[in-house]
Amino acid sequence: MVGTGVLTLGVAALFTGLFTNIASRVLVVGAGALLVFFGVSVLGRTVSLPLSRAVGAPLPRLRGVTGMLARQNAMRNPKRTAASASALMIGVGLVGFITILASSSTASVNSAIDRSFAGDVVIDSGGGLMGGVDPGLARQLGRLPQVQAATGVAVGIAQISGKVEQVSAVNPRAASQIFDVSPVQGSIAGLGRTGIAVDKDVAAADHLKLGSTVPVLFKDTGPRQLTVALIYGEAAGAPAPRYFIGDQAFDANFAVRYDTKVFVKKAPGVSTAVALAAVRAVATRYSGTTVMDQAAFKAAQAKPIQQMLTLVYALLALAILIALLGIGNTLALSIFERTRELGVMRAVGMTRHQLRAMIRWESVIIALQGTVLGLLIGVFFGWALVLAMKSQGITVFSVPVLSLVYVVVLAALAGATAAVWPSRRAAKLNILHAIVSE
Repeated sequence: MVGTGVLTLGVAALFTGLFTNIASRVLVVGAGALLVFFGVSVLGRTVSLPLSRAVGAPLPRLRGVTGMLARQNAMRNPKRTAASASALMIGVGLVGFITILASSSTASVNSAIDRSFAGDVVIDSGGGLMGGVDPGLARQLGRLPQVQAATGVAVGIAQISGKVEQVSAVNPRAASQIFDVSPVQGSIAGLGRTGIAVDKDVAAADHLKLGSTVPVLFKDTGPRQLTVALIYGEAAGAPAPRYFIGDQAFDANFAVRYDTKVFVKKAPGVSTAVALAAVRAVATRYSGTTVMDQAAFKAAQAKPIQQMLTLVYALLALAILIALLGIGNTLALSIFERTRELGVMRAVGMTRHQLRAMIRWESVIIALQGTVLGLLIGVFFGWALVLAMKSQGITVFSVPVLSLVYVVVLAALAGATAAVWPSRRAAKLNILHAIVSE
């Protein structure tokens, strides 16, 4: 009853965060997810018996009497089995959750680039947000016969409507051919010396419309009044999350300009390989630049996610190792409790090999039970958080099936490994001493 109550409260909080208009959606979803974790942990002993029965169902056919005994041993003490599996459940749940979040983030980035970026080649200056490449590179590329349009993207900091914001700049004529920013009102071509493009959510929050004035404070030129020339729905291809302006406005208000990236669209009838070679021939004159096709650009955008994933996996591996040590310890204690039973089984004909196999398969059942529960929780949490982060650009829910299959296989192997020492200890028991033990 307690477990059901906590689980119900967690699910209610989670769905409240997902489907109601509240300020801190992600925070409420996180609190709901934590309560769901507690609820499932409390309910572990309740679901342990049917889950052990289901997970171990194939063993009697695959391993005969040994498999049947391993299944019965896992089923006969649901409390102990659930306690052993709970730590692994939490570790695997976190692994599944992080894997799904990373996969969904990568899929969302790729989907956004496919929707908004109609170009073919991207040049990274290598300077990040603190430097870049000479704007002359974009102008040179725009004159190549293999190139239809090219625009550099400059990035600066300004105070817009009283808030410090990142603002980027593009060539309006070229950008209108390279980016599809889903215009709500206006067009990129309308960006002039005093024009500014505003994200639709920002426009709605600040009650802006086409022709509205936006107060902007630049470090080099002081306060300016820019006119809303475009309200856009998406700009994932360029670094313009909230605002961007045209080259003329940027050059008029920033004393120094560097392009962090240059986006290129090849001319009609020109292959990507030919355009890439022509662009690379010009870009090599500018040190530090990296020329990428669209696939390489997607991989570069997803690289920080993969780096974060690697770090998280390293930390979670320690948690799973501790969980497996717990399984091994529980098995060792259960062998001590079952000393007489094991001695009787050896006396009636069970071989050392069969005894070791029975304990290993019991450990595998416990490990798979924790893994199955963890994966279910991880997938559910991943779906919930992706849904909660829709407004932040995570729009695609992606389940990396192959990666999760690897998790299940590794958990089974790890469970068998955790049982190596307890099974050997059990197999070495003196039969007569075991039978007469208290």
